[in-house]
Amino acid sequence: MNISHNSIDKLNSVLTVSIDKSDYSEKVEKTLNDYRKKATVKGFRKGHVPMSYVKKQFEKSIVFDEVNQLLQTGINDFIQKEKLSILGNPLPKEQPDFDWDADPLNFEFEIGLAPDFKVDLSKIKVDTYKIKVGEDEISKYADNFSKKYGSVKSIDKVDDGGEVNIKVEIKELDKDKNVVEGGFEKETYLFTDELAKPKKFIGKKVGDQVVVKTSDISDKASALENILDMPEEKQKEFDGLIQVTITEISKSEPAPIDQALFDKIYGEGAVKNEKEFRQKIQEEAEKMYERETDNQMVNEVVETLIKETKFDLPNEFLSRWLHYSNEKLGSVEEAAEQLKKEEDGLRYQLIESKIAEDHDLKVEYEDVVNAIRASIKGQMAMYGQFNLTDDDIESIVQSSIKNQNEFRRMSEQVFADKMKKVFKDNVKMKVKEISFDDFVKLMEEKHAHHHHHDQDHDHHDHDHDHDHHH
Repeated sequence: MNISHNSIDKLNSVLTVSIDKSDYSEKVEKTLNDYRKKATVKGFRKGHVPMSYVKKQFEKSIVFDEVNQLLQTGINDFIQKEKLSILGNPLPKEQPDFDWDADPLNFEFEIGLAPDFKVDLSKIKVDTYKIKVGEDEISKYADNFSKKYGSVKSIDKVDDGGEVNIKVEIKELDKDKNVVEGGFEKETYLFTDELAKPKKFIGKKVGDQVVVKTSDISDKASALENILDMPEEKQKEFDGLIQVTITEISKSEPAPIDQALFDKIYGEGAVKNEKEFRQKIQEEAEKMYERETDNQMVNEVVETLIKETKFDLPNEFLSRWLHYSNEKLGSVEEAAEQLKKEEDGLRYQLIESKIAEDHDLKVEYEDVVNAIRASIKGQMAMYGQFNLTDDDIESIVQSSIKNQNEFRRMSEQVFADKMKKVFKDNVKMKVKEISFDDFVKLMEEKHAHHHHHDQDHDHHDHDHDHDHHH
């Protein structure tokens, strides 16, 4: 077999593959003999079918298979040996009156070559942000913690200080305010914060009975359905008067901000006083925001790189190759449209491999294992499981390594982190201090202007309700 490579231009070339009969004849003979031994044909004993008959039936398709196999391995080996950097896959040239009996058989394949270009990260300039976490925000977090770890205590009457939880028994009344025999009955909880008319309950004690309309509890049918377990249809045929008997009243009491709370959140002795507690909240919040601002920075750099790194692609070849390899694309024109949509992504893939090559970015097996281990330890700390032994953690790590999806996800993560570090070390960045709310506004405006390709990471909207450790 002989392969030669002829360039048409910088981005397109043709591989000519010549296959001699002797390259495949021995294998074809062997396969024919196997077929002959196994073939069952009417009128002949098994294993005694004449060779001419077997050949007539099977030779063409066996030659076809063997030649295809040779083409595939031959071309792949050639591309690797010659270190050709190709886009897509080799595309067979159509040969309308191809003669399978010829010797040698000649085939031509078009290939699209990756462009040669340079990436200079030091020429890239982007704005990045550092999110300031102010005292108000720290206080909000502290309040959330104190609520989250609070305790519930009984009180003797409903006060109007917010989240009061009233346990009640509800019975259905008729128009004359008499309990309907066999009517609707329910034990449930009412939260003063959620009541349509909390005034009807304020000041009431355990044992008190109150007659109210269902609309005093809530004016939303769906909310009533949840509270009363009463489907909307039933609500319609129901007079709407109910008798509510209060059986318990309780209120959640925020936990005091003290050593016991610090230990619960961060593990024993990690934080020793309120000042350190506030510092820790600030650090954790800033660390969490840094992930957001890092995403934004990476997006900016990627966008700028795509815009500023100029090179041509073999678009015409790629359109034909896409059409050839994707049944869904009815025509080369459709494929060209599809390519336009994907072009930014393709350009960035090329830019990314170039940067990885320039900066010798490799993801080693050990890197991935260490990242998995760190991630598992982080999760354990998040759920307050500080008492696992190293062996426990190691066995979780080992089973994660065996999970292919998990391993691949982590390798991508490790690569992304290495790339991020290269950006941080080489790109010119102008850092601006900003509050998180302003940052979110800025990102929303930016996204409204243009939705660009898949390089977009999700920006999660953070409200203060999320506990960033649990």
